[in-house]
Amino acid sequence: MLLLPILVSLIAVFNCVAGLKRFDLNITIDEINPDCSTYNGKVLLVNHQLPGPTIAVEEGERVQITVRNFLPPTQLSNVTGAGSNDVAVHFHGIRQYGSSHADGVPFLTQHPIPPGGEFTHDFYVVNQAGTYFYHAHVGLSEQTLFGPFIVHSREEERLEKYPEHIISLSEWWHVSRTAFEEYVLGPEFEFIPEAQSILINGRTLYNTDQPSTIPSASSPQKKSEDAGTHCDGYTVFEVDRGKTYRLRIIGASTFRTIGFGIAHHDLTIIEVDGELVTPYTVSFLEVAPGQRFSVLIHTFHLSQDYTIGTDRRWAEEISQISNGMAILRYKTNDHTYNNEPIFKLPSNRPSFPLINSPHWIWSNLEPLYGTDPIVNRLPSRTVKLRGTDSKMATGETRWFINDVAFMEPERPILMDIVQNKRRSPLSSSALANGYDPYLGTYPLYHYEIVDFVLQSTHIPGEPCRSHPWHTHGHSHWEIAHGSGEYDELKHGNIRNIPHPIQKDVTLVYPNIDFQDETSNGTLKTDFVGCGWSKIRILADNPGIWAMHCHNTPHMLMGMMIALEESPELISRYLPFQ
Repeated sequence: MLLLPILVSLIAVFNCVAGLKRFDLNITIDEINPDCSTYNGKVLLVNHQLPGPTIAVEEGERVQITVRNFLPPTQLSNVTGAGSNDVAVHFHGIRQYGSSHADGVPFLTQHPIPPGGEFTHDFYVVNQAGTYFYHAHVGLSEQTLFGPFIVHSREEERLEKYPEHIISLSEWWHVSRTAFEEYVLGPEFEFIPEAQSILINGRTLYNTDQPSTIPSASSPQKKSEDAGTHCDGYTVFEVDRGKTYRLRIIGASTFRTIGFGIAHHDLTIIEVDGELVTPYTVSFLEVAPGQRFSVLIHTFHLSQDYTIGTDRRWAEEISQISNGMAILRYKTNDHTYNNEPIFKLPSNRPSFPLINSPHWIWSNLEPLYGTDPIVNRLPSRTVKLRGTDSKMATGETRWFINDVAFMEPERPILMDIVQNKRRSPLSSSALANGYDPYLGTYPLYHYEIVDFVLQSTHIPGEPCRSHPWHTHGHSHWEIAHGSGEYDELKHGNIRNIPHPIQKDVTLVYPNIDFQDETSNGTLKTDFVGCGWSKIRILADNPGIWAMHCHNTPHMLMGMMIALEESPELISRYLPFQ
């Protein structure tokens, strides 16, 4: 592949010709210090930016995005099995109707892009509008390799259009990406460490108690020879008093579900994962990895600075307190404020509940234009995905779905299908709980309705983990949830979400049924269910689709499956072969 010279850009490079938009995403290694600490990290960035540049398109447009890998060659990792400087980029939440090849998942839809290579994603944005993002899908490089992907709709032109800000939440560890991957997948693994900082649009202060130690200058994301000597302080979002603003919140975190709030400001949810919802007002958000929200805020308070804050939700046995902060600034006409970096927060703070509530406010949300009638139909079948984690004989810890830890195939599955080098799936009646052991995938048949039960487990006495499940190629409807272990006879007819919304991330909350935890008065020693959610998928999009926990270390450790949907139809649905 031809390697073009690096174009250092402050925005995504694109051309627009008659409904076609082109963007260039150049992947490089940069040394940065986004939390103004003593740690400088060499990380992967898009166009030298954290977050990467915003991609903005219109609903229905054709999009061509060329990802160029400018990283140096490296030895293959003994742990991951892939070159640590290989890259792939996934467009999270974009359903890729008819364009499974553009989904950006290595060894499912494409080979990873090697150093010096490039790959062009060519697709239409079909029947979707809202807040999305792109991120890396190799190893843990998505910590810094991500950026917003905004799809505007024609409907927005008819509705009141609010001024807006995009807010990306991410995590920053004081350890190299490669060392983190080796630890997670190696025999020394014990638990996923907490990130040293939560970043808001790529910035925060690691040590909030000593702001005077921070040098001020122009940019923390400068080229490597300047890294560590500059700090921009907190991210500042400016607003005018007396207006309504739309905030697009992107959960680009790797591990934790993050609470998000603004001092003295309520948040009115109007969009979740690209789905417009009836406005619903909350004091804070729970943003799981991969989730997105649009909220409205009304700037009718005193003209001053307000703290934007975060905390760690569903954080077992650790402090919920987070250093992820930013500032909402009401602009004034008296030139009180200038463009100097801000290292001190205002005294006001958002508040977060100390006690976590399973399922938060999800059952209260309603689709703006009514619930899709598909949620009331009978499913073609129900597939239970039971997640467990175990230590291997060699010392490594792996996550298993129905006793199978996902492993990348040697060749992209999509390539084998298109080249007629792959057998057909078994019939649905021959599948044991949906899994085809010969293909290593979960086949879906055209236009069937499949309910997936996402079952969390733990060993009694140990924490029950939260798991944000993400579906590629489809948005889904969460139609039910419950505590303990799902049983089809007991729970099959439960529908306790009155108005299911279409989304692509569902957080399965820890929800222990304490009656299941003991036997004859003593704690059980094997895995028991500790919460489940049931999601519904309509198989209307032939392709190869990942479905995985968006806690990325869990995914790397095997908490992922591949959906092989209508393979006999894939070739006719790929216009850009």
